[in-house]
Amino acid sequence: MNATHPVDGSDPVAPSQAPPAPAWIAESRVLARAYRLAASAHTSQHRATDGAPFLDHVVEVATFLYDAGFDEELVTAGLLHDAVERGTLTEEGLRREMGGAVSSLVLSLTEDSSIESFAERKAALREQVRVSGPRAITIFAADKLSDINGLRRGINRFGDEIEKRMGTTVDGMASHYRESVEMIEANRPRSAFVPALNAQLEELGSYAAARR
Repeated sequence: MNATHPVDGSDPVAPSQAPPAPAWIAESRVLARAYRLAASAHTSQHRATDGAPFLDHVVEVATFLYDAGFDEELVTAGLLHDAVERGTLTEEGLRREMGGAVSSLVLSLTEDSSIESFAERKAALREQVRVSGPRAITIFAADKLSDINGLRRGINRFGDEIEKRMGTTVDGMASHYRESVEMIEANRPRSAFVPALNAQLEELGSYAAARR
């Protein structure tokens, strides 16, 4: 189980049982295709933080981007941002189905699994996203907001059991997210997601401090 994006595959869901796409996704041929790919890539996966289907996470990321008014390409990449790293979609399959522009964005958000050290792997990902430019950083910001929201939902649902589920501490996760938000703020200080990220981080920090 990966501590920063914990996935629990113990509660399988067949692709045919994936919930219907939201109307705003279903109405777009491109987004509908991306949703089907995401549903297939994340079949059987649940997040350890809040217990929700992993598909809910990528839809939440895409929804943040859609509601903020970003273009279809960015929203599509949001739906698929974890499909290679966490899911079963291959890089070749991604390029074949979605083309070069979306694939490049997704791969800019895909960490290098060959880096064994957790801290070094995450630092490398932040730098990779940073040099990929504003569009990659925007998706990364929406992803972090969903991650923090998921952790807070998990705290509300599971209480002190959340750390056992994640295999790490809430304090450690808060520190990881803080480093990500610092990168986002340094490079996209006017990002639509920065205020919400800071507010959620403050709440998470208060919880972690109370448990020390």
